[in-house]
Amino acid sequence: MKTIRLLTIGNSFSENAITYLPQLAEADGTVAFDIHRASLGGCSLEKHWNLAEYTRREPAYKPYRLKDDEASAATLQEALAAQPWDFVTLQQVSHKSWIRATFEPFLSNLLREVRTLAPGAEPLLHQTWAYRSDAGFLADKGITQRYMFDRIRENYDHFSAVHKLRLLRSGTAVQTARETPGHAFIWPDPAFDYAHPAPPTLPDQTHSLIVGWRWNINGTADGKPELTKDVIHLNRAGCFLSGCLWFERMTGRSVIGNSFKPLNMEDETAAFLRGVAHAVAQEP
Repeated sequence: MKTIRLLTIGNSFSENAITYLPQLAEADGTVAFDIHRASLGGCSLEKHWNLAEYTRREPAYKPYRLKDDEASAATLQEALAAQPWDFVTLQQVSHKSWIRATFEPFLSNLLREVRTLAPGAEPLLHQTWAYRSDAGFLADKGITQRYMFDRIRENYDHFSAVHKLRLLRSGTAVQTARETPGHAFIWPDPAFDYAHPAPPTLPDQTHSLIVGWRWNINGTADGKPELTKDVIHLNRAGCFLSGCLWFERMTGRSVIGNSFKPLNMEDETAAFLRGVAHAVAQEP
């Protein structure tokens, strides 16, 4: 069995994408993943690079946990030299991915670090996704979800060509699923009272690939339920979709016949998401 050694240089979006990679590999039966993470929540390319510059001078400062333990604390330089990686992924933070000027010179600098310290690895560029259509961010910026996605796609295509990198098109897979007839997320839910929500009732979020509305109870100061909304991160369906795409791009093996699906996911939904991931994975 082949073991694929993967290092992500990312944030919560790369965490979403790798959620189900081990399970997909186990179901496939011919490959396994050894995944390490140089990831920080909300971390941009600029921050990753500035941390790398700092730890080059101060190697005792170790900002990353490659696994979920203190023993795996590392600098980016140590992470890149830790194993003979097969793949190293990079991505821009989601709220900057639609703005091309935010990528450089940080992407070039990080790629130089990767190619110097992990010369046997293939760097891959992870294309992020646009926010859900009810995201306040979109309204604040005066843009639509489709506009955000189009700019993201153009930017990642551009830097893929400039740096001769293969793409992990998670954003394209998410948008393709969203725009497939019969699979669109519809909001607002006309049956839900957003002004006076009553726990544990939630709006209809059928076909959402994003976490969306949820009740926060233990996390509030007084224990009173608070309706909150995550319009950025993938839910389990979105994580499965992105994971299927990553699996195909890194292994060259189809997910169409892969038996894994997240707990309680309907067979029809899993088959649809596998099909979208497979189609997007075939793009050049």
